Amino acid sequence: MHGTRRLTTRRLLLRPFAAGDAPAMFRTWASDEETVRFLRWRAHRDEAETRRVLAGWAAQYARPDFYNWAVELRETGALIGAVGAVPDEAGRALEPGYVLGRAYWGRGYAAEALRAVTRYLFASEGQSVLTCCHALANPASGRVLQKCGFRAAGCGVYHKYDGTAVACRYYQLTKEEFFSHDDRT
Repeated sequence: MHGTRRLTTRRLLLRPFAAGDAPAMFRTWASDEETVRFLRWRAHRDEAETRRVLAGWAAQYARPDFYNWAVELRETGALIGAVGAVPDEAGRALEPGYVLGRAYWGRGYAAEALRAVTRYLFASEGQSVLTCCHALANPASGRVLQKCGFRAAGCGVYHKYDGTAVACRYYQLTKEEFFSHDDRT
């Protein structure tokens, strides 16, 4: 395993976060209640909180099983979001996740970033299956998963930072399924 490595797509650069990303991250998505309402963490109260989060991530980047990327537009260098993967609740597979600032929704960036991470996890990190979920109240996130080849695998709940249960739909994607679709590879 190699952990977080730089990845590029046609429009995006995925890279480890840096301490200097705090202002853009805070402003673009981390402080926005609407953007983070379905995430497992709450909106950051101030830029100092974002700096603390980034410092925690920086300490983990040396780990070969830590996957967390800043999503940057290649053309402008604008930091627009994040994509990563953590062990699922059962500890049997990795669960990718993503967040983009509202100004960047609906442009295909989330699917582009998720496809790149999915490809990396399957081709370079030895994963054979990935699992994901999205809040039922957030169907746009489900469309991102479907565009990337994930298939619905049932409904359930996940819990936010404060213990709030959120109804969700689970998805799964195997390595074989991903690489069998030329339009996604």
